[in-house]
Order: sequence, then structure tokens, then C-alpha cells
Amino acid sequence: MVVDVALFASLASFQPDGLPGRHSRLIEFPDGFLISQVIEMLALPDEPRVVFVNGRHAEERMVLRDGDRLAIFPPVGGG
Repeated sequence: MVVDVALFASLASFQPDGLPGRHSRLIEFPDGFLISQVIEMLALPDEPRVVFVNGRHAEERMVLRDGDRLAIFPPVGGG
């Protein structure tokens, strides 16, 4: 299956090679791959993060499906 993976802000440096200026990359995974496995594969830092699949909040134990768009953000602070 192919998933569009996008990493933002401080996580962007972990983005696999892709087109310059593009925040996402199509990546092929085996069927049944979990978001947590993507996070491990990309060696993202062990810190809080916000995860969306197809624009909806998702848990890291969610199974991805072909054509999904996975977006991962670090927590945003402000005030």
C-alpha cells in the first residue's frame, strides 16, 4: 500500500527524501502497517506529537490503508 506521509515543523528534518519544498512523500508500506511503525521507521524523537490521517485526529495504534495521508506535527505552544 502507498501512504502520503507529511512531517511538519521540527519533524520536517526527518522527512524521507522527496521533492524540494514538498512537505510530504509517498511511501510504500506492507498492508496492516501501524502509524507507530511509521514513527519508528522514520526514527522520530520520542516526544509528544499530534497525528492526523486524512485530516482527522488519529491514534498511533491505527492501521493505515492504501491512499491515506498521514500528517505528523510536534505539539504547538503559544499563548
